[in-house]
Amino acid sequence: MNTSRHPVMAALVGALFLLMLEAGAAFVILGGFVTGDGSPEIPAMTRLGDLPGTISDLDGRTLSFADLRGKVVLVNLWATWCPPCRTEMPYLESLWKKFEGNEQVRILCISTETADEVRAHPLSGTLGMPLYVFTPPVPPELQAEGLPTTYIFNREGKVVFGHTGMARWDGDDVVAYLEKLAGQ
Repeated sequence: MNTSRHPVMAALVGALFLLMLEAGAAFVILGGFVTGDGSPEIPAMTRLGDLPGTISDLDGRTLSFADLRGKVVLVNLWATWCPPCRTEMPYLESLWKKFEGNEQVRILCISTETADEVRAHPLSGTLGMPLYVFTPPVPPELQAEGLPTTYIFNREGKVVFGHTGMARWDGDDVVAYLEKLAGQ
């Protein structure tokens, strides 16, 4: 059927396509945690703790990158408009809960949007973990080409893993990897 002659059909086909994209994002889950192939380009940086700038949570409390020196840090770059980002948030929150009391491991979900944009999205009210936004300017080393993008930094602040796309971050292999990096 030629949808150009039937505008209602064209609208329905378009809506169906968008629904399939959203549903597909919900089912895409990284089966295993692998350090290696498929990683985004590692940012050209010296160390996380040496980056200028800060991030802030939705209540306005700031955290500088220098405050992260000596810690294992998972940085997830995301946005509310990104279906795969929203789909992986429960996995990131589950991982955050596993390390909530651990001073050596930090899980930071940093939106590329403003605090008002993140606060306005229903997702922000459903998560218990803190959500962060960049305090401009965003360090060029953390300007991802695609979302979601996740980096893991070791205690020396060096990138040891990077992944662009949705993943299941709360698996035992991820937890063990972060614990190993933290020396636990």
